[in-house]
Amino acid sequence: MISYLSAALLALIGLIRLMTVRAGPKYLATFFLSMAAGLAVSAEPTVRLLGDDLHPRLVTNALQLLAMRALVQLARSARSPEKRTAFWPIVLCWALMVLCYLDFAPHRSEVGTSGFQGRLSVVVYQAVLVTYGVTCLVMFTCTLARSAAGRPRGTFRTGLRILVCAAVMTIGWVLFSGLPSLWLEITDLADLDFLPHARLAGLCAMVLWVLGGLFTTWDGALRLVRAWQGIRAVTPLWKELVAAHPQIALPVRHDMEFTLYRRVIEIRDGLLALRAHVPPHLGDWLRTPVDEPTRAAAELAAALVMREAGRSWPHPQAGPDEAPPSMREESAWLGAVSSAFTHSLVVREVRERAVADVGR
Repeated sequence: MISYLSAALLALIGLIRLMTVRAGPKYLATFFLSMAAGLAVSAEPTVRLLGDDLHPRLVTNALQLLAMRALVQLARSARSPEKRTAFWPIVLCWALMVLCYLDFAPHRSEVGTSGFQGRLSVVVYQAVLVTYGVTCLVMFTCTLARSAAGRPRGTFRTGLRILVCAAVMTIGWVLFSGLPSLWLEITDLADLDFLPHARLAGLCAMVLWVLGGLFTTWDGALRLVRAWQGIRAVTPLWKELVAAHPQIALPVRHDMEFTLYRRVIEIRDGLLALRAHVPPHLGDWLRTPVDEPTRAAAELAAALVMREAGRSWPHPQAGPDEAPPSMREESAWLGAVSSAFTHSLVVREVRERAVADVGR
C-alpha cells in the first residue's frame, strides 16, 4: 500500500508539472511519472499478481533508467545554450539488460542462490544498471546543489534542497539495491532479507522525492489554481464583450495562466471599444453611490444597449498613464466587475433605464 501511495503522489506531482509547464521541456514530469510507474510495477501486490519476480524487475529498472536520463536532461537544460542528451546510451543499456535477462531468466528457479548471483549475465545486468543510474544522479545532484545555492529563500529553494538529499539517498539506494551479488557476498544477508532492506531504502528515497517535488511544485500549483479562479471570475464579462466585438478574441491556448492573461487583454480591448457608447448622463441613473467595479459594470451594461441602438458620444482623452497594475490585481478587478455585471441590482436597473431611454 505504501508503494502505491508513493506512486500516486509521484504521478500527481508529474501531472501537475505537465499542467503548469505546457510549453518547453518536461524533464521533471518525465522523471516523476517514470518513477511512479516503476514503483507501482515493483510493488509486492503487483509482483504477486504477475506471479513472477524477474519481469517486474526488468520493467522497473528500465523505467528507472528513463527517469535517470530525464534528470540528466534537466541538469543540462540549465546550461546556455542547452546541451543535448544523446539517446543511444540508454538504448544500449536497455539492450544489454534485455540480453542479460534472456540469459538468466530461464534459471529463475535458482534466484536467491549464490550460483544465480554469480552468473556473468546477472553481474553485467547489475553493473549496467548501477553505472548508468549513478552517473546520471551525480550529474544531476551537482547541478541541483549549485542551483539551490543561488535561489532566494522560499518553498522552491527548500524543495530543491530536499531534492538534493533525495538524489544522494537514491545514489545510496542504487548502489545497494543494484548490486545484490556484491552485498550478498560481503555481508551476512540472505537473499530473502536483502529485498526488504532494498525496498525500505527505496521508499525512503521516494519519500524525499515526493516531499521535494511537493515543495517545488507548490508555487506552480497555487498559480494554476489562481489562474483557474481568475478565468472563472472574468468569463461572464469576457463572453459579453466577445459577443459584442468578436474581433477582440485571440486564438485559443490551453495554458491556464496565459489564457487568463489573454482574456484580461481581450476584456480591456472590448471595454475600450465600447467607451464611446457610455452615455454621459449615466450618473443620473445611479440612485446611490456605488463602488468602482459596480460603476464600471453599469457603464458596460449601458454601453452595450447604446451600441445596439447606434448611439455614441465623444469622450475626453484619457489622462496620463498610471503605473500598470499587476496581473493578479487586474484579474481581481475585472473579476469584481464581472460579478457586478452578472449579479448587481444596480447594474440591472441601469440596463433597464438605458433600454427605456433608447425607446423614447
